Amino acid sequence: MYYILISINLQQGSDEMNKKLRKAITSGVFCAMIFVLTMFVKFPVASGYVHFGDALIYVCASLLGPWGIIAGAIGEGLADVAGGFAVYFPATVIVKALIALPFSLFNFKNEKLLSVKSGLLTIPSGLITVAGYFIADMIIDKAYALVDIPGNLIQAAGSAVIFIIISAAFDKANIRNKLFRG
Repeated sequence: MYYILISINLQQGSDEMNKKLRKAITSGVFCAMIFVLTMFVKFPVASGYVHFGDALIYVCASLLGPWGIIAGAIGEGLADVAGGFAVYFPATVIVKALIALPFSLFNFKNEKLLSVKSGLLTIPSGLITVAGYFIADMIIDKAYALVDIPGNLIQAAGSAVIFIIISAAFDKANIRNKLFRG
């Protein structure tokens, strides 16, 4: 019965409501993709691993704005918990929300995901990653804080490259318009 009421409301709902619902659903899908790509598609480096999650956070925040911030923070936070790094959950949620913020603020309304500006946004986001995890490591395990910097720099650089590749592909496929038209 509940499903029928939702279906009727969606059919009778305003375009604005349908757009909000589409954004909520899309952010849930991105949250799941970020979790999976962080948890299972990773490449080991000296003090951690490079994964696709941060790059997908950049894309998600560019497409969804504030919804992308939430999806990224939750997706990567849950990957930490599931991967045995629950102690990093609070730091990860904060850091991932902060790395998404520049894309949400400055790339969300752009027609294209990839531009010189969006490429440059990977720099402050990468620095936030390095600084954020340095602070977290100082709180959690001071001895590890300096050792973790090179791995976080590699993660930030890898995320920038992956973001550029994914954004170029999404722009070529016109993903922004396909997701949010109507």
